[in-house]
Amino acid sequence: MDINSMALNRGWGLFGRGWRIFTGGVVHWILALILFFVISIVLNLIPLIGGLVLAVITPALIAGFLKLAHEIESGREGAVAHLFAPLRDPERRNPLLILGLLALVASLVLGVVAAAFVGGTIMLDETSGMGTGMMPLAGVGFFGLIVLFLLYLAIFAALAFAIPLVYFRGVPIGDAVLASIQGTITNLAPLIIFSVIYFVLAIIAMIPFGLGFLILGPVVLGAVYGAYREIFPEPEVEVVHGEAS
Repeated sequence: MDINSMALNRGWGLFGRGWRIFTGGVVHWILALILFFVISIVLNLIPLIGGLVLAVITPALIAGFLKLAHEIESGREGAVAHLFAPLRDPERRNPLLILGLLALVASLVLGVVAAAFVGGTIMLDETSGMGTGMMPLAGVGFFGLIVLFLLYLAIFAALAFAIPLVYFRGVPIGDAVLASIQGTITNLAPLIIFSVIYFVLAIIAMIPFGLGFLILGPVVLGAVYGAYREIFPEPEVEVVHGEAS
């Protein structure tokens, strides 16, 4: 599988592509995002199982957003129903749900590691004297943050492009995850710039009661779709399921 290297300026240029995709179907994007939020809230209200179900179906819903981006950028009419197209696709549904399961397991591992560092820090604080415990405490905290950041980066790298590779091209899960990691590493610099800009914009989006995410969310999803297109050149024949959905 061919993997392209993006120019450094694509770190901010992807937001322009995402904006164009968003403005190509503003109403559809906002309604689809609101629907996603409603689904998330309802499922999280169900004890224990609700959150697990949401985690498993999230990659399929993300694929639905990417399909919406694909339709709009291809010059076709967008539709809120595109959000559920991957879940209705009998060939793509199961692989996407498996990706969700893998993401859930990875998140649980991340949580366990975080709890271990927090627990270790508390024990260190309790067993250290007031004067001798501060430096080790700070060291453990910093090391823990580094480990957690690297684990988070690994999860992002494994899933960021695996979802569109599985949905749009039917790439097997293992190959899609490896290609996603390779694509992320190859384009690490522009993707880091993209992430830093997103972090700043996310802070701004939270100020008006989080309403800014109704714009930032679709723009970022459109940008992720754009990054996928730029990093993974289109094959001679690419199957996009559910075109009529």
